Amino acid sequence: MKPYHALTRLGLLRRLRPLAGLALRAYGLAGARLTFQHYSGNIIFRADVPGVLARPGALYMPGRYNLRVLAIDDTETIASELTWLAALREADLPVPEPVPTLDGRLFLKVTTPGVPHGRVVSLMRWLEGRHLSCLLPRHARAVGVIVARLHAFSAAWQPPEGFTRFHWDWDGQFGERELGDTAGLIASMPDRFREPYLTVTGRVREVMDSFGKGPDAYGLIHADLYTENILFKAGEPRIIDFEDCGFGYWMCDIGVFLGQWPWTDDFPRIRDAFLEGYGQVRTLPDAQLRHLDLFIASQYAQLVLWSSAFMRDDPARRAEHEAWREREGIKLLRYLE
Repeated sequence: MKPYHALTRLGLLRRLRPLAGLALRAYGLAGARLTFQHYSGNIIFRADVPGVLARPGALYMPGRYNLRVLAIDDTETIASELTWLAALREADLPVPEPVPTLDGRLFLKVTTPGVPHGRVVSLMRWLEGRHLSCLLPRHARAVGVIVARLHAFSAAWQPPEGFTRFHWDWDGQFGERELGDTAGLIASMPDRFREPYLTVTGRVREVMDSFGKGPDAYGLIHADLYTENILFKAGEPRIIDFEDCGFGYWMCDIGVFLGQWPWTDDFPRIRDAFLEGYGQVRTLPDAQLRHLDLFIASQYAQLVLWSSAFMRDDPARRAEHEAWREREGIKLLRYLE
């Protein structure tokens, strides 16, 4: 058997599929059919139970599940994500719902031959909906409502003892806590991106420090609100992929979502519609909202840094990560212009 560390991505998938099938037994779904969906950090399979009929208007598709083979094995961090999702569901937010094993666990570790130390697996009900290729202002307004509901819940929610998630403050986004040698990463950036990166991140640090970390500015956020993580059903949004959720500034979530329409004719309408929807649920101080453009730019700066880290840590895919850095770096330059 080929060593695990020497496997290609396709080889990893072939090795981990039997592990996913074994995990289904712990959920009472031994007869479900597995279909590969996605491989980024986590590996995602769809699990379908034969013979289950769909119900019109259901939030979740009956008999269909999302099975994750997780890239990390930090059980406290994994348990905390699933605990927060369960709490969001109790508050009637349209997010993935964790499914417990037959003995009540929200995740389990599965070991199979050829997978050293095993992998942690979790299961969620499958949210109905589809991605939209073009978001209209009415969609952005509905997303604003859902994001505000999520933020309002988080601002009031008390995490249980032992709750552990990432902190996406300045150090988490731009410091060494998550990436290690950030000075080396900055030095590796093309010259034309390095100074803009330092300018924007320096300003972001000042603004974040001025906000503080009270519930008016800081709390549990999704942290990855790109359109690929938002499904729509009958015009209503449903947020998926909470893998990166953690403690951060409300403005970071907003900056991620609105930063997808830079310098387009649609941006003002999308921005205004999103903020109108958000304002129907909760109000952010003007002292925070006036820094919206900076928080949009901070996302570009963060991705320039993180793509540099991917180039360092995954040299086999350097060309792909370099193209990613180029796209985000150009956005950063345009912001400063």
